[in-house]
Amino acid sequence: MSSEMLVHNSFAVILILLVTHVISQHLTTVPGEEVEDHDVASHSHFSTSSHSEEFVATHEWQEIKEGQSIPKGLHVRVNLQTGLKEAKLLRSEGDDSNAASDTNHGVKMTFAESTDNDKHPATKRGISAALEEALKNIATSQDEPSGNKEFSSQPNVNKQTFKSIDEIKEVFSKGNITLSSEMEILSNLLKELTISVDDLNKPFQPILDDIEFYLHNLDNAVYFTDIGGVDVISNLVNTSSDTSLVAKCALVLGVACQSNVYVTKAARKVIPALLRHLQLAANDEVHRAHQVTEHTLFAISSMVRTDHRTISDLISHGAGAIFSNIVTSHGIFSIKSKVKVYTLFSDLLSNGSDEDNELLSVLLRQSDLTTGLCHSLSTSLVQASKVSDVEKLLNFLQVSLAYNKCNDLPFDLEYALISVQQKYTEDINDPAIGDYLKEIIEKVSVLQSVVRQTRSLHNTDEL
Repeated sequence: MSSEMLVHNSFAVILILLVTHVISQHLTTVPGEEVEDHDVASHSHFSTSSHSEEFVATHEWQEIKEGQSIPKGLHVRVNLQTGLKEAKLLRSEGDDSNAASDTNHGVKMTFAESTDNDKHPATKRGISAALEEALKNIATSQDEPSGNKEFSSQPNVNKQTFKSIDEIKEVFSKGNITLSSEMEILSNLLKELTISVDDLNKPFQPILDDIEFYLHNLDNAVYFTDIGGVDVISNLVNTSSDTSLVAKCALVLGVACQSNVYVTKAARKVIPALLRHLQLAANDEVHRAHQVTEHTLFAISSMVRTDHRTISDLISHGAGAIFSNIVTSHGIFSIKSKVKVYTLFSDLLSNGSDEDNELLSVLLRQSDLTTGLCHSLSTSLVQASKVSDVEKLLNFLQVSLAYNKCNDLPFDLEYALISVQQKYTEDINDPAIGDYLKEIIEKVSVLQSVVRQTRSLHNTDEL
């Protein structure tokens, strides 16, 4: 069997299985709404009790509390960042239902609006039957021995022709199903975003959620950049005063720039605006409330890790003073924001070239950032409640000592290390995290010894 036949045959089989799955799920058409078989609540099966509280949905993602029942027709997902179940209303009538708010991993299936006749069970069976009949017309090849030239050259062998992609799309259109590539979806989403920003009545959050989902794919992120999407997002960060919009745009940029030099090159121009929002957050509680700091730090970190040349952009715009303010301030920035700063610099110290290290040294000297990082480490170790955050802070201490960046250590650092050791010793026998805690405790013991040696050498040099 030729490779072309194999490709067409495999594609036809996949399409048949896909539609058979759709038919078996008894999808119901809803006027003006998209139907998603994988994440639309068709029954209240998330409910733990018939008398439980019902979830009240809006156009924004909301956490589904334990015991809440889910009404039909909602968009449901598991937030990969928090691990929590969330739900929201599907697009209302009047929205562009052909734009991809779903996350169907490359193929988007949308059903045309139903009529009153379509709602009748017999009519729905008719649509399914018509769809099945249309699929029968997709040609399939007869069994053909692989690589058998004699078989393929025989004149009496009935070789069927295969439909092109456009012809297959036409077959699906007869069943009111539209197939869209991820790049087509991104184009539509970008158009929606432009409209929603100008129209206050259109929510932008769901659109940015969907864009973020697709940008985890490197090729999609490159395409999004080519069609001007990164420029649009960067402009929103630069001009918008809506803190929730800025926070979400920063998150989208961070996702797009991860390990993607092409996108990072296009997004570097937004670094001054990102740093400005970090400065505003120091004096603006609204900025901090909408996670502007965390998402902005994520965007900057993604760019710097991907292309170390962006360190020069940070130096040019005084990022040293901003980072120092974040880690040294008390009661202003969250421990999560502080850990992000420490993690960024531990990564840069570990993975930079000689040229990168020269730039990094300049950045660390700005506003005496090195002293701020080292002297505030004790407080951050005590404040951190998550074991993973403590581990990241310990990693910074380990790397900074190895590269002689924290020679002037604060006196309370050893007490902070002892506090961490004692806190985790109590749970060392926990079968779920015991082994992990043992590693943390062992690392603390090693660092205690290194800290004492470093302090002793520093005191000797002063003498």
